[in-house]
Amino acid sequence: MKKSALLNLILFFLSSSLLAQPEKEFNKEEARDMIALCNSFCFLELYGTDSTIIPKGYVKTYTSDVLGMDNIYQIYQKDNIAIINLRGSTSKKISWMENIYSAMIPAKGVIKIQNEKFKYVFAKNNNTAVHAGYALGVAFLHEDLLLQIKKLNKKGVYSFLLTGHSQGGALANMLLAYLENLPQNKLSSRNTFKCYSYAAPMIGNKTFTDEYNERFCKTNMSFNIVNPADLVPTLPLNYKESNSFSQGLKSLLLEDASLGEKFKDGIFLLFDKNLGSAVRKLSTSVVKQISKEVGALTMPPYVDDINYNKLGNRIEIFKSEYPRILKDSTILQNASLLAIYPKASNGHFVNKELYKKEPMVYQHKTYNYYTSFLLKFLPAEYELLEKKYLKENL
Repeated sequence: MKKSALLNLILFFLSSSLLAQPEKEFNKEEARDMIALCNSFCFLELYGTDSTIIPKGYVKTYTSDVLGMDNIYQIYQKDNIAIINLRGSTSKKISWMENIYSAMIPAKGVIKIQNEKFKYVFAKNNNTAVHAGYALGVAFLHEDLLLQIKKLNKKGVYSFLLTGHSQGGALANMLLAYLENLPQNKLSSRNTFKCYSYAAPMIGNKTFTDEYNERFCKTNMSFNIVNPADLVPTLPLNYKESNSFSQGLKSLLLEDASLGEKFKDGIFLLFDKNLGSAVRKLSTSVVKQISKEVGALTMPPYVDDINYNKLGNRIEIFKSEYPRILKDSTILQNASLLAIYPKASNGHFVNKELYKKEPMVYQHKTYNYYTSFLLKFLPAEYELLEKKYLKENL
């Protein structure tokens, strides 16, 4: 083979390899595809098929068994990139225990599940601490996940996107931290991991968050998409390091702060010790219940901290619009009632009490994250949607 032909062949393979790697930046089309894939689980549950929500070019190659606390993940492939999609909370009690088990444990340690030891590192700094429930979730998932990653490596796949909604988003963030802190002999150094989480609760203390942001957010390999009207990304309950209560009072006078948020800050600052103790006592009770479901657990000692912090690269989408639904649609056929209740210029009744109230969890729904993301970043695609919302979410 001539040198020029050999050089061209090498350049071709190098360029193909580069094209197959996730970009180190926020890619709105990539992010759109990830939240679409997150909807697979709810579409399968509601309709028995996810064919209408899976983006073109993505092929589902693997679905795990139910692992640990009712967790499941899927693997998709598109070209030479693999996507690990982690399911969020389910209606089962043990799934919600994973969320409620919110005491912090050291970000380095050992979790013992029956007779198996899970040695983990989620951060390098010794003062870092993480959510016990989500750390335990990774403990149940890690063995099967590592096996699947190695199988993909054998097929020449080394580029991975991690994604999930709600609890799945928290697990995606935790999984990124876990994979990037593995000893060198555990996985190929050629692997790259990029994370898109949606509606994720917080997962660690300030020291953990600072390290995570420095390593993964500043390098644009982790993005956290949230709806500001969604309560879940503000959980678990926490107190803050700064005296935000007194600052909050000043802010209230300036009318630039949320009363509810500042009141919560103040209460936590006044009772932070009692709150931390209550969280740890609750977590001790919860882990006993989890043990009854999954077998004996030995967890690391709790950290005296519940100061959860938000991860960086936080991208806000629009609040989902709740459609106007009359409590009693027969009013439209009643001339006397129509005469009593005036309508605005947009055709809606002025009296808001005639309409159903938005369910508390509406802003958190997976499909609403998808439609709101499109509305903000890809409005032309939003306009083409056949369904602006799912009737099951109303």
